[in-house]
Order: sequence, then structure tokens, then C-alpha cells
Amino acid sequence: MRVAINALFLQEPHVGSGRYLYNLLAALGQVDGVNEYYVLGPKPPKAQPETPSSFTWQIAPVGGPARGENLEKLVWEQAGFPAAAKSVRAHLAHIPHFAPAYRRFGIPQVVTIHDVIMLALPEYRSKASAMLYTQLVAQAARRAEAILTISEWSKQDIIEYLRIPPERIRVIREAAAPEFRRETDPDRLRAVRVKYGLRERFVLNVGGMDARKNIEKLVGAFAAVYHELREPDLQLFIAGDHRKLGASPTFPDWRPLAAAFGIERQVICAPVAEQDLPALYSASSCFAFTSRYEGFGLTPLEAMACGAAVVCSNATSLPEVVGSAGKLVNPDDADEIGAAIYHTLAAPELNADLRARGLAQSKQFSWSKVAAETCAFYAEVADRGAD
Repeated sequence: MRVAINALFLQEPHVGSGRYLYNLLAALGQVDGVNEYYVLGPKPPKAQPETPSSFTWQIAPVGGPARGENLEKLVWEQAGFPAAAKSVRAHLAHIPHFAPAYRRFGIPQVVTIHDVIMLALPEYRSKASAMLYTQLVAQAARRAEAILTISEWSKQDIIEYLRIPPERIRVIREAAAPEFRRETDPDRLRAVRVKYGLRERFVLNVGGMDARKNIEKLVGAFAAVYHELREPDLQLFIAGDHRKLGASPTFPDWRPLAAAFGIERQVICAPVAEQDLPALYSASSCFAFTSRYEGFGLTPLEAMACGAAVVCSNATSLPEVVGSAGKLVNPDDADEIGAAIYHTLAAPELNADLRARGLAQSKQFSWSKVAAETCAFYAEVADRGAD
């Protein structure tokens, strides 16, 4: 079988959809010795995994007059990719993000929908252009032969908001990339602390600073912990670009809150290089994730794979990922968040137990398993189309 894969998000390999695509392609190259793959993109990828000779990488530029970035993306998704898939005589097309093509040229489509945030959360529907785009791809998704998603929570949201029958949806949970493993080299751990201005004890948050990430509640909870523990060197490190804060309602500025609680000097906010994440997770005293909505929750899984003690929201898909390996908390209750962080920091036995349970839990997820299940789903969808 010849499978065409939309490689658009290899232009953004560090965002969620880009990481999913990169890791899926790498794993498919290792486990699938049967299918042919045509990886099709409008531009050369910014990151490209090693793949065997059964993979053909092909650039299919979108011609015509110069357009803005959003329009270029739309033209590629709705015209460029379907035409490229037809030109290579694909038997199946996989669009690994929420952007199925309305016109398919008779090629069955598998679409990965990670979440439906634009439909589920009102604060993400502020732009008319974004809503029009979401309506277009939602209509196209209803016409697709099959939907892949990454959690049971997302499956239920897809059923509710897109009105797609459950029998057309398959849940295949993603995984942490292989490089996310526990770092034990003291020199490497010391170096990453020095690089980001961190002391021996810090609470870490990775995963974005947009409104659903609920950073204000985390800041309030940390303030209570800091004042109760009375450790003057204790810090909260939030991975992200502080220049986004307050730029729009989607990125609320939590810094005045930190100042009001008297912890502005204890909170560090800075972008993190991808290669530093495993050491940061490993060095943290506690990883705290207070998001109100996640299609999967990859960063808590990465943290567990690196041996971090995890405090995590109990909302949406997150209990599916963390299970009993972390302390699950109500993301709207700062007292509950604070108590969980406090006990994780103050009780060495609990901290060690959470680290061990997290490592064990993370081993339930692997990209080889994702790739094997995805291959089987491709065959199932192709057989379905042939009937």
C-alpha cells in the first residue's frame, strides 16, 4: 500500500503537531517494512527523521501569486496536498493534524485530530477567520473515512462537537520521544541549572502559557508553598517566552499576581531549548501542570519519563496519561494544588515514590506501539474502502 502523509508541520517541529508527526514518521520507518510512504510538503522540512528507502520525501510547492502565511497553509491543505497525493497514486492519505481536505480525488483519508479546543473553549474563538477555518475543516472531517485521536477524552469531544460516529474514530495514544529519559549525570544537571539561573530546588512547568494552561492558579499555589516552607532559594520555573504575556486575552499576564504575592524574584520565565528539557525535567524537585484542557498531555508524560515527581491537573485527558503515578488535583482549586506541591517537596519518601511510579507509568507508552497500531489502522481503513 502506498500512503501519502501531509508533512506541513515539519515546518514547526517543536509544536505539538510537529512533534507528533516527526516521531510517528521515525517510528513508522522502524516498524513498517511493508508499506510505501510518500512524505509530501510544500517546503523542505525544518526537521527530518531518518527513514528507510521505503520512504520518499517530496516537495510540492504551492504555485500562484504571493499569499500570506495562513492562506498559503489553507491552499496547501485543501489543494496542494490532495493533488500531490493523487500524483503519486496514493492508496491512502494521512493528514496528521486537524486539516482534512474537502476534495479527496477518491483517496481515503485518515485524519489525526489531537483536540477540538477551538470548538470546546469559547476563549479560543475570538477571531472570525479562525472560526471559518474550523468550520471548513470540521465539515471535511465529517467526510473523512477515519479519524485518529490521542485520548478517550478527545474521542468524546470529537463525537460531541463534530458529530462523527464513534465507530469511525480510533484512539492511539502518543508517547514521549526516545530522548526523554532520566538524566543522572551531575555535571549535566548542574550545567542546566546554571544556564537557566536555577538553584538546587525548583518547581517546573512546561507546556505553554495560554489561557487554558491556568498559570495564574499555579503561581498562587506556589506562593503559598514558598511562604509555608520558608526556603528562600525555592523557585518556580515556567518554560516560555514572557514577551507573549498580556499580548492578547489568550495569553494572560500572571506577573502582577506574582508581585502581589511577593514572589516575583522566585519565579523565572524563559524559553527552553528542546535539548535541555530532559535534564530540566530530571533536575526538578517537582513538575507541576495545572492545565484545564488537554487533548493528551505530553509534557507530564515527558516529565515522568525523566523521573520527575508529577503534580497534575485531573481535568480532561490528563488522568489517562498520569494515572496513579502522579498527584492529581483540581485545576481550579489553588489550595489543593498548593497542598500537593507542598507534600511533594516536603516529604522525601513521597517524592521518591512519585518518581518511581512515574518512570513505570511512562513505560506504558512508546512510539513503536503507536506506529504498529497506526499501520494496522491504515490497513483496516484501506480494506474498508475496498469493500
